[in-house]
Amino acid sequence: MTQQLIRSKLKYLGLIILFVCGAAHADGARIGLEYESEKDKKTGMMNDSFTLKPGWEFSKDSLINLAELLIDRNQDAGADSNGFRARESKLFLRLRHGRNLGDGIAYYVRGGAGRSTNNQRNFGYAYVEPGLKLEFGERWEWTLAIRKINSIDGTRGQNVRKFIAGPSFSLDKNNEIEFRFVKAYGDKDLASWQIGHTHRF
Repeated sequence: MTQQLIRSKLKYLGLIILFVCGAAHADGARIGLEYESEKDKKTGMMNDSFTLKPGWEFSKDSLINLAELLIDRNQDAGADSNGFRARESKLFLRLRHGRNLGDGIAYYVRGGAGRSTNNQRNFGYAYVEPGLKLEFGERWEWTLAIRKINSIDGTRGQNVRKFIAGPSFSLDKNNEIEFRFVKAYGDKDLASWQIGHTHRF
């Protein structure tokens, strides 16, 4: 699949998002910042990542509850035995649908498509992530999710499954802190932890 075809598909996805966003009742803007420390269990290499996540929240009754643009920059902590140090920038458009299942429990499904620009081989990728959220009181929440990731242009080595779990704490109605543990299987064997902050305007 050519880069032109990938760009065309991302353009159509953007138009769909604009249509959905225009049809939904908007609740407001938000922005998130996330840090992730990841270890490749095969090589022992550590990788540090920062992600900026501007987004727009919609009514809980809307088909799409949240649209986000994830802007990620990551790099290995050092060079490998061949003197190579991996660096990557990613741009990812993500949508989320969610509903309450009952008192203190909700589900969500989120996913989207994006592009990785790196110093090895650039590629397009997508993922889908179903998950559960369990509430503990007014401020605490626990998330359990599975993410299925793969390239969308035939690039090998990107078929990965991630198990994601961790708590969230609401500082107030506009600010939330998240902590996540992640285990990845498949073409990559990774373990990581994440900490993030979200501010709602």
